[in-house]
Amino acid sequence: MGRGTRAAVVGAVAGLVPAIVIGSLRFILADEPQHAEQLAGNAVFVLVYASPYLLTLMASQEKRPAVRGGLLAALGILSFAASFSSMSLVTIALLPATFVIWFAAARSLTAGVRPLAMTLLAAIAGLAVAATVGLSFFVLVFGIQDPEVRCWVLTRGADGQSVWESRPNVSSSPGGMSVGPLSGSERGVCVSDIISTSEAAMSIGILAIAFLSTLLISKRRGEEVRPTGPVSSGTRIVSGDGRARASTGSETRAPLLCADGRIRSSARPRI
Repeated sequence: MGRGTRAAVVGAVAGLVPAIVIGSLRFILADEPQHAEQLAGNAVFVLVYASPYLLTLMASQEKRPAVRGGLLAALGILSFAASFSSMSLVTIALLPATFVIWFAAARSLTAGVRPLAMTLLAAIAGLAVAATVGLSFFVLVFGIQDPEVRCWVLTRGADGQSVWESRPNVSSSPGGMSVGPLSGSERGVCVSDIISTSEAAMSIGILAIAFLSTLLISKRRGEEVRPTGPVSSGTRIVSGDGRARASTGSETRAPLLCADGRIRSSARPRI
């Protein structure tokens, strides 16, 4: 396991659990008639909140420390933004995971050889992924359509059973919500923040681009380049996980410098 990988997994799990809980609040706090209306939108809402930490899990599997560190640094910024995405500050529960992800990024970037160009490119790619997730969140929360007010009234039928019935919004004031006069046994509710099916579909489509991009970045591998010259006895060889080991005196080692920044060595008998 590469340096910083374990911390990245811990940060991802530490953010994933509260993100799912926070995202589920829309469903938990909604009245019964809203459940069917908002099922698809609320499911996507949970996925969007969980996406920074699912992407962190994907980035943690990247073998190149420079790329892993760059991606984790950008995903930490995304997690930090998610920590302050609610006016009620309930999302502050995501903040501890943010610092763990940044710690994992720092651990990865201090593991062995870390090409600056590769690190910067990975960070830029990570920021592009973070921006894509942000766009998905914007489409889901602020919508692409004018808010539609929907109202329901809880009535009691002739058989004594309570039933929710859809009612029009009768308010005449701009932005107002009302179901009109109610009898003593009735209860009305109106909402205007329902996520439409088209908004949910667009949001998840944008989110899919972020996941696909992260997958393509983490799947890319560099080619090995063999430099000339032996490695003398006592030279410390740095492996891909950032750990160093010393060469023995009974052999010489021709180092293999990978394009991803890792150094490996091949042993050959000393003549």
